[in-house]
Amino acid sequence: KPLLPDMPIMNFGNMPADGGKLILSDEEKREFIRCNPKTEKFIKPLIGADDFINGKQRWCIWLYGRNENEYMDIPEIKRRIEDLKLIREKSSRPQLASIPHLFAQITQPMGVSFILIPRHSSENREYIPIGYFNETNIAHDSCLVLGTDDIWLFGILTSKIHMAWVKTVGGRLETRYRYSAQLCYNTFPFPIITDRQKNELKVLAQSVLDIRDQHFDMTLGEMYNPETMPEDLKTAHHILDMA
Repeated sequence: KPLLPDMPIMNFGNMPADGGKLILSDEEKREFIRCNPKTEKFIKPLIGADDFINGKQRWCIWLYGRNENEYMDIPEIKRRIEDLKLIREKSSRPQLASIPHLFAQITQPMGVSFILIPRHSSENREYIPIGYFNETNIAHDSCLVLGTDDIWLFGILTSKIHMAWVKTVGGRLETRYRYSAQLCYNTFPFPIITDRQKNELKVLAQSVLDIRDQHFDMTLGEMYNPETMPEDLKTAHHILDMA
């Protein structure tokens, strides 16, 4: 558990183990909805590490918390569920065939915004690109997630002081950062801060996110490449680091 009291638990994102049956590309999503508009309410954005960093978009059929009567009369969805059941029956974990409409593991806290951290990223960056998403998005298990509406925590994790800790105690995949809840987050020594300090970090963290949005023509990989990082984003991070 985290050293600091009352801090949210960090989990892996959700593991599909779906044989490609619950994940859709942009084109597949459009075709899915064109064939049957009723499917749209069951499709959510899926955020994986590569998608997040390199500006790609994937989607998933998300039936968690849904009643079977809502979707089993939709041929496009029913067919994929039946196909996945067969795939899982023949897999190393046949017990998953009992939930062919769901991801194999659902570990993202539902109904709350979340901080997303790619498990692996380039060591050339001064900051690991970290995201903040609302509850309508689904995190892939190539990422780690913190279910929280406290954006000041995003500010702490996207700081150079946290990066210094990650570089010192975190693991590596080849030479890339390998972020771990146990090594990097749970062990992070940070003082208990006041509400005033939290509010200051909240404002500065939101500034980082707002400036990112202004550079919508760049991927996060480009924004956090030391050679192409926009000056206003560097400044926003510097001010946050100083705070």
